[in-house]
Amino acid sequence: MADLRHRHARKAPRRLHMSRAILPTAGLLSLAAAGALVVSHEGAAPTEAAAQPKQDLFAVSSSQKSTDISRSAERAPLTNEAAAEAKVTGVRYAVKGVDVHAAAKGSSPVLAKVASGETVEITGVTKGDWAQIIHKGLPRWVEAKSLAKEMPLGTSPCASGSSSERGLQPDTIKVHRAVCAKFPSIVRYGGVSGRGEHATGQAIDIMVGTGNPIGYDVAAFLQEHRAELGIEYIIWHQHIWRPATSGAWRSMSDRGSPTANHMDHVHVTTFGNAAG
Repeated sequence: MADLRHRHARKAPRRLHMSRAILPTAGLLSLAAAGALVVSHEGAAPTEAAAQPKQDLFAVSSSQKSTDISRSAERAPLTNEAAAEAKVTGVRYAVKGVDVHAAAKGSSPVLAKVASGETVEITGVTKGDWAQIIHKGLPRWVEAKSLAKEMPLGTSPCASGSSSERGLQPDTIKVHRAVCAKFPSIVRYGGVSGRGEHATGQAIDIMVGTGNPIGYDVAAFLQEHRAELGIEYIIWHQHIWRPATSGAWRSMSDRGSPTANHMDHVHVTTFGNAAG
């Protein structure tokens, strides 16, 4: 009996040792089971509460911005070429260098420039001091006062060249260009030379040839546009017209030759820079 107790007492520690060894294993099994439960729960159909997705604040913020701000509203709609042509109602000349604006206001960006003498297509639409044009197929704006149906007299360069204008005063250049445009058959001019008004660039000789009646037409044309061209007086066919002293042509004394008597050319003296 005592021997059995002794044997039982000796075996007890071994059972205790085995139970301690089993406990960690049981713990691992419990964790694995819990993990399996979690996996099976995630794979299961979502409940009503889980079906409600969480709001993506960044996505909501982005969608609100795209709704509130419309970039396209800041830009004028593009016009195709056919639609642009349909808007055109006429053509105008740029009487000076013209800035082409995006909108009908001076603070609007300048998109292009139109040189003096060039033409632009207009739509007939105006806003205050501004006129709408079609530039490169799109509606743009320029100052209305910078456009004209015809170029002002004496502004377009002469087709036969500008060598005669070297050293001439602004009014005298206008006379040359106006006569050149009106009478393209005349191609010879006398510019700066000698002394007096020719030396200062205030005079020009329009060479028509002796006995050519076109000289009368030239003289009449210059009389009609005296103020526009800044003309002080005209000499033709041994007569002078000086409106400051007389409204009529007055005869001059014989100077000895057809050229000296202005039989082959119309002489024009200008004020220099007084044209209106």
